[in-house]
Order: sequence, then C-alpha cells, then structure tokens
Amino acid sequence: MAAAMAHRGPDGDGVHIDGAVGFAHRRLAIIDPAGGQQPLVDRDTGLAITYNGEVYNYVEVRRELGEGRFATGCDTEVVLRAWRQWGAEALGRFRGMFAFAIYDPRERKVFLVRDRVGIKPLYYGVSPAGVVFASELTAIAAVQPGLEIDPDALSLYLRFGYVPAPRSIYKNVFKLEPGHYLTIDVASGSVEKTCYWTLAPARREVDEEAALEELDGLLRDTIKLYVRSDVPFGAFLSGGVDSSLVTGLMSEALGGGVRTFSIGFDDKQYSELPYASDAAKRLRTRHHEEVLVPSMNSSFLETLAGRFGEPFADSSALPTWLVSQVAARDVKMVLSGDGGDELFAGYSSYLAVELAHKNATTASFYRAVSKLAGATRIGALAASRSGTWLSEHNRRRDTFDHADRVKLTRGVLPDIPDDPDSRLDPVTWCQKRDVESYLPDDILTKVDRMSMAHSLEVRVPLLDHKIIEFAFSLPLNLRLRSEHDGFTGKYLLKRVAERFFPRTFLDRPKWGFGIPLQKWLEGPLKPLVHDLLAGKATFADAHLDGDQVRRIVREFYNGRPERVGQIWALLSLELWNAASTTRPRAMAH
Repeated sequence: MAAAMAHRGPDGDGVHIDGAVGFAHRRLAIIDPAGGQQPLVDRDTGLAITYNGEVYNYVEVRRELGEGRFATGCDTEVVLRAWRQWGAEALGRFRGMFAFAIYDPRERKVFLVRDRVGIKPLYYGVSPAGVVFASELTAIAAVQPGLEIDPDALSLYLRFGYVPAPRSIYKNVFKLEPGHYLTIDVASGSVEKTCYWTLAPARREVDEEAALEELDGLLRDTIKLYVRSDVPFGAFLSGGVDSSLVTGLMSEALGGGVRTFSIGFDDKQYSELPYASDAAKRLRTRHHEEVLVPSMNSSFLETLAGRFGEPFADSSALPTWLVSQVAARDVKMVLSGDGGDELFAGYSSYLAVELAHKNATTASFYRAVSKLAGATRIGALAASRSGTWLSEHNRRRDTFDHADRVKLTRGVLPDIPDDPDSRLDPVTWCQKRDVESYLPDDILTKVDRMSMAHSLEVRVPLLDHKIIEFAFSLPLNLRLRSEHDGFTGKYLLKRVAERFFPRTFLDRPKWGFGIPLQKWLEGPLKPLVHDLLAGKATFADAHLDGDQVRRIVREFYNGRPERVGQIWALLSLELWNAASTTRPRAMAH
C-alpha cells in the first residue's frame, strides 16, 4: 500500500505494527524535515499516528498544551499530543488540512479523521477481513484485487463527472466525508461515524465597511499561518481574482520575492498568461511561466486518469497536472486561490440561480416559448431556461441529464436528493451544496491528485474554516452584488483585492482553468475517441449500454458540440479502466 503511494511522500517511509493494527506512511517533509518521521508513537501511552496534511496553527496549539518536552519540531507530534490530552475535542482547535489515523492501544480503537472541508482525501474499505484505509483508492485496490464496480456510483459519476462521497466507484469502499471521524473498535470490528463539524450558515447584519475590515484582517492572519514552512515555497498564479489576491497577501506578509508559477497553451483563447504576467509585475514576484503543448497520447492521458483511482471527468485536471509539474521543479509547497468562487459566489451558476429565483415573469415566458417551439433546438434552450432556480444550478453542474443517464445505465438512477433549506436563500443553498460536494469531490480532488503526483503540497488559505464561516455569515449582497450595470460576484473579496489591483483587472469576465477540449477532441484526440468509444468500448459495453455510448459519439462528431463534456467523461471512464486493469499490484507485507 505504501509503495502504491510513493509519489505522495518521496522523503521517507515507515511502518508501525501493533497486533492487529498496522500503519504505513510515505512522507513529504515540509515542517521539521529532519525530525518528523512517521508513523509516530507516544512513548508513554503507545498512541500511534500516521498523518497527512498540515495543522498551520501547531505552534499555538503546542503552546496551549504546555511546556512539556517535545521530541520534534513538527506538527505531527502536536496533533498526537493534542489527541492524547483532549481526544476528539482537539479537532476544534486545529486550523488546516489533514487526514490522519490514530491508534489508542488502551481503548483498542482506531480513529480515522478528515479535515472540515475535505482538502485531504481519506478512503476506507470494510470487509470480513477487517478495515483498510489510505489517502488514495489505488492503495486499497493494490491489496484488494477483485473489487466490484458499484453501479449506483457509476450512475452518479455520469451525472456529476465524479463519484460523490461517501461512495467510491467500488462496492464496500468509501470516502470519509469532510468534517467526520470514524471510530473502529479493533476487538469487535464495529465501525461508527461521527460528524464533528458542519457548515451552518447564520446570516448576520453587518455594515459593508466593517465586513471589509474584518475580512481583510482575517485574510492577513490566515496567510501568515499558511506560509509556515521549512522548505522553499511559492504560489500558483493564474491571473484570476483569487490566486492574484492570495499572491498579493503572500507578498505583503513576506515582504516580496514570492515565486509564482503559471502555464498557458498555444491557443490564446485558453491562455491567461497575459493576466498572470500583469499580476506578477504589479506584485513584483519571481514569476515563472511556460506555454505548454501537452502530449495528447493515450499513455499520458491514461497516467492522469489512473492517478484518481476512480473515474474523474474534470478536464482542468490536465493543466493542474502541468502547472504542478512546473512548480515542483523549484519548490515543495505552493499556495493557491481555490475556494473563492464557492465562498463568495463567483460562479455564473449563482447568478443564473438568482435571476431564475427573482424573475418569475421571464421563467413563464421561457415556458411558453418552449411549448411553441417544440422539439427544436430553440425549444430545448427555452425549456432549459424555464425551470426553477434549482434546475438552473443542476444544469450547470450535471454532465449527463436524466434522460441520457436512463439510457446509458438502463434505468439505474440513484441520486443525491435535492432538498433545499427554506431558511437559506437559493444562492446560499447552492453555495453550501457546492462546498459540501462539488468542492471536495471535484476541485480539491483534482488539486490533490495532480499536485501530489509531483510530490507538491498545495495549501488553500481561502478554505480555512474561519474564512468559510465568515463568508457564509455575510448578507448575499456582499457576495453577489446587484449593481446598476449588472451583478458582481465575489463583491467583498474584490474590494479587499483593490489594495493590489485596479477594478479593470478585477472586473474582467471569469475565465476558468480550461483547455481547448473541443478542439482537441475534434483534432489530435479523435483517433483515441474512435478507438476507445466508437468501436467496442471495453468498460462501457460491460457496465453501460455501449450502443448509447456510440450514439453520443456520433452525435458529437455530427454537429452536437454540447456533447463535448460527455465525450470527455466517457473517454475518462475508459482511460481509468485501462489504467486500473494494467497497474502493477504492490503487495503489502
């Protein structure tokens, strides 16, 4: 299992066995490189920990623990001592990203813990032989051959482009949900799950200037914690608002000289390099950018697909892999701006939700147009815009609609229930849902797997739980502001960023970390699509309706460009299957 995850920790490894409990660890050394070997065992109690992540306020927690002797200068020992003193209540004191396991031999219990937002991954499998857990699904697959595909999880993948927690693509293997810990009784084998943190929006009335001052101070304090490191570090700088703001705050905290990394493609329509370069010049960073032409061959794409351990269809994984590769040449840790859109309403989907909620007249108009236009494309567009605010949100998140999923799965359609909270306005409800699922299961999964493939740690200061709780306490108009010339997303966050950048820089349309996917699928990837999907599709023919897959491929190449995301999802499914069936199995001893 450790061998299957060697890329996550090239700086060291260790094993601890205590009767029926075994821990293994692969180390990426960021804090106290010389002294932080794992698994770590407390000499007095026998408590053992294997730990992935960073608790950024470990200095403050160590101070709270008192002046007892510490054998290391790393946060791992602080986490173990805190658990020894406070048990699960210690989790409320931690600020950071983490997935860890602690064995308490006195109680004969193992505790598996995942951070509040799901920045760090944690999978576990339950079988008659016992419980197995790891940071990546590939490590579990390495010692449990013959895992069966979960058809319910496959159907959910077709909807979202990822498998949402707590499911994985395999039966009896699960993701531990963010903000939860699992208690395993070693003697009986019983497993109990506990939620220790949940996002509970509680709107308050606050003056805009007071809120601005509070957010500015909170961001400054958070960045100071997140740049604690004993190794070289930098920042991803895409040129968007979030990464530019994080880089600006870093430069301010460190007095300049921040190393920044950007990539672009030779297709200028999909390259933000001019904006990243502009931001780097304004902030006077040590900027490194590259224009990349990735190798669009099956071996490279299969490697990427295999890193996720299960099907994953977010095509921005490819540029994330590439920018991580570039950064990892110079540093071992970077900060990124992930989370700003979900917390401060930056996605266009939130605007669509707000408009659909407010404008019942327009919705009625679209319903009328849909009936008149019938089955034409105009009718389909009108129908899609005539639904409720919830359908507007789902339409922008779903890869395959209900009708196509029924055909592909032959009617197997489990789903995540849509259960809006009447206490929340629609935009806030959609933001909360994204923070609980789309963010950890798509965005953070992508960033973790693609960066750790290059042994690069990515820290996400905007997702510190104090900033999350602050953002969800704001009135909606401080996140999504209605102004005379339209709407401004991330309103308050942009006001903070005005200290570093002019409004013309901050107010340009959101770009996104995209790739020229349609161009590639119609060009260099077309032979691969035909090889894996248009003929006999190995995975699809075994688990889906292969004829429906081929129909979708034909429609895309016959003039249905809206199928582009679906083609990528189906291709990713086949690439993952090829990677998982050819991967050498590393046996644990």
